[in-house]
Amino acid sequence: MALTRSTDPLVWIDCEMTGLDPSTDTIMSISCILTTSDLLPLDNGGFDAVIQHTPSQLANMSEWCVRTHGASGLTQACINSTTTAIIAAQALLQYIKQYIPEPRRALLAGNSIHADKMFLLVPPWKPILEHLHYRLFDVSATKEMIRRWACAEILENAPVKQLKHTAREDILESLTEARYYKQLIGGMFPSGTASGTRIVSRQSINPGSTTWGYGVDTGGTPSITMSTGAPGVTMPAGQVAGHANAEAGSHGMVGSPQDSVAHPKIGPPLVPGNTIGLKQAQEEWNVRRNNGTRAGDVGDLGEGFRTDVP
Repeated sequence: MALTRSTDPLVWIDCEMTGLDPSTDTIMSISCILTTSDLLPLDNGGFDAVIQHTPSQLANMSEWCVRTHGASGLTQACINSTTTAIIAAQALLQYIKQYIPEPRRALLAGNSIHADKMFLLVPPWKPILEHLHYRLFDVSATKEMIRRWACAEILENAPVKQLKHTAREDILESLTEARYYKQLIGGMFPSGTASGTRIVSRQSINPGSTTWGYGVDTGGTPSITMSTGAPGVTMPAGQVAGHANAEAGSHGMVGSPQDSVAHPKIGPPLVPGNTIGLKQAQEEWNVRRNNGTRAGDVGDLGEGFRTDVP
C-alpha cells in the first residue's frame, strides 16, 4: 500500500531538566512552538514556562547541569519563579488545544524527542501526551541518516548547533535543521509535475549509459522555496537540483529485485541518489543475489541480510 501524504501538525517541545532520570529529576523549563506539517508556524508567539524550584530541589543536579543552567541563568530563574509544574502543564495543554483541538492528531517533534517524552509521561505533564499522536517526529533520526548516507557537501552545509541549552533556542535550532532536511528531500523528490517535471531513469534516457541512477527530466532546475517561520527560524530560499524515483512498474521500481526475478535479463537495480558506477552496482547486486542463494532468498534489502552464514 502506497504512503499517503500527511498534513498533521507538529508540536515542537523542548525541556531543560535537572538531570536525565525521569524518576528522580524534574523539568526546569519547557517551551513549545506549533507548526503545520510544512513547518509553518501556527502561532508566532509560542509557549514558554520556567518551573518553580527550591534551592534544595536543585542541590542534587549533576556538575554539567549546575554549570550549564547556572551560566544560562535558568537555575536562578527557577528559584525566582512562582509557576508550579501543575500550572505550567495545564497552561501548555490549553495552548496546544487552542490551535490543535483535535486529539491524537499532532505529532510531538524535536531533537531526540524521546528524552523529553519520558519526562512528559510523568504527572502532571501526561495529559499533554494523551492529546498527541503516539508517533514522534524526531529530527535527530533524520540527522543520523544524513550523517551516514549523504554526500560531503550536504554535511558541510548542515546548520551548526549553537548548544545554548535553553528550551526555546533548542526548538528554533531544531526547526532550522528540519527545514534544511525538508529542502533536501524536496530537491530529491519533486512532488509536483505542473511545470512539466518528469522523473525518469538514466537508462531510459540513454540505454547505453554506464551509470545507474535516477534523474529529473526538466526544462530547468526544480526550485524549492523555503517559507519564513517563527522569528529567528528562517532559511534562505534557494534552488535544489536532485534525484527522484524512477517510473514504477507492475513489479515495483524499474530495475528493482522484483523486476530482476521476473525478468532475469534486467541488470542490477537502479540506485537512488547520486549516480553509481555499473561495476559497483553489479557487485552490490551480486552480494544481494548470492546472499539469497546461500542462505535462503531474503527477497529485498528491506527484509535484511542473513547473519547466520559466513
